[in-house]
Amino acid sequence: MEMESDGRMMKRKSCQIVLVGHTAQKLIFSIDKEVVQKLVFISEREPLSGTAEAKKVLSELNKYYMERKVEVQNVLFDFHVQTKPIAELVHLIYQQKLQGFEDITVNVSGGLRYMDIWFYIACCLSNTRLIHGDFVYEKNQEVGIYSNLELTTIPFPSLSEKQFEFLELFFNDYIDYTKFFMPEHSFNDNPLVAKPKRYDSLEDIKEALETKRKTEISRGSINGFIRKLENISAVTLYPNPEDRKERSIEISYIGIAYFLNEIYKKRKKKE
Repeated sequence: MEMESDGRMMKRKSCQIVLVGHTAQKLIFSIDKEVVQKLVFISEREPLSGTAEAKKVLSELNKYYMERKVEVQNVLFDFHVQTKPIAELVHLIYQQKLQGFEDITVNVSGGLRYMDIWFYIACCLSNTRLIHGDFVYEKNQEVGIYSNLELTTIPFPSLSEKQFEFLELFFNDYIDYTKFFMPEHSFNDNPLVAKPKRYDSLEDIKEALETKRKTEISRGSINGFIRKLENISAVTLYPNPEDRKERSIEISYIGIAYFLNEIYKKRKKKE
């Protein structure tokens, strides 16, 4: 807890981000083990196996927690797009932090395994608390919960200044970093993150970096930047269909997650 100017203790606001599964009671057991002021329920945008059941569970959860006067938000993720949920979750986490929720917990008690893996990577990147319920079972049915297990995350290395500068080339100019996390815009609706730039040749991105730095840069240096970012899956290269001698360069969803994590940390240090 923090101290207000008059000496009173000020409560830290908590938000729990919950991956919606196929059993409402199981999630309620886990959610209710935590102190929370806001719940964000994540479900799939495109129909997947079990989507109809998940929608029923989401409706039950919304009704249950709204009746208890808990703030509830529903967010759709593109689970059908490989690794995109990693960027979506990192974006959502920092959206909540900028709305005053200092303590963020991600609950994967209801998720499918591949969804859980993407959420685990996002929590590692953003250093976010991750939990899964340790349930009491009777005849393969959850009838209670012992506790929420806090899953150990592996710290990911931060981007270097040069790597951050390079990834910044994929986004339109911005003045205020909070524009990346505007609460009224989902990941798909935010014009800064939804459609990053693509470069159709190494020469194009070389020119962009030279313009940014206002100095000449060798092609070998550009290749070095790209190789290091490829090693952490932050950029993707593929043949340019119009010129087979050239390669097109895009920032990956993991690269977007790295960038969002870094820009939030950098700017918060300055405040």
